[in-house]
Amino acid sequence: MANEERSNWRRRLRIPKSANKGDVITIKTMAEHVMEPGVRRDQETGVIYPKKIIDHVYVRFNGKQVFKSQWYSGVSANPFMSFKLKVDTSGLIEVEWVDDYGQSSFKRDTIDVYDKNGKIIYPFEIDTPDSKNKVM
Repeated sequence: MANEERSNWRRRLRIPKSANKGDVITIKTMAEHVMEPGVRRDQETGVIYPKKIIDHVYVRFNGKQVFKSQWYSGVSANPFMSFKLKVDTSGLIEVEWVDDYGQSSFKRDTIDVYDKNGKIIYPFEIDTPDSKNKVM
């Protein structure tokens, strides 16, 4: 039913588990949602279904916004989205879907990025015992 109230919409995020430094990866998302445009009328009662759509999608990589999309009522139910991202470090990819009532939901996953020698590249510095940095 189009006016069904749900708080447990499923979100899907598909990214590669690993990549090499400088690779361009494809990120795929799907949001289970009715995307009710607010113009359809119930055949029996004549009541117009209230508008309820996902209108913003934000993508963050290691906390920094790397992609933003604004959707409108013409987007189909259970919208699928795919885009490219160049990765230079390992990290957390987070997708946030926000509906027109301000409710948001998230899906997160990590990717490991390797240098040409096969060592993982972290998004932060790791002190080694032989480094001259002092830890306070």
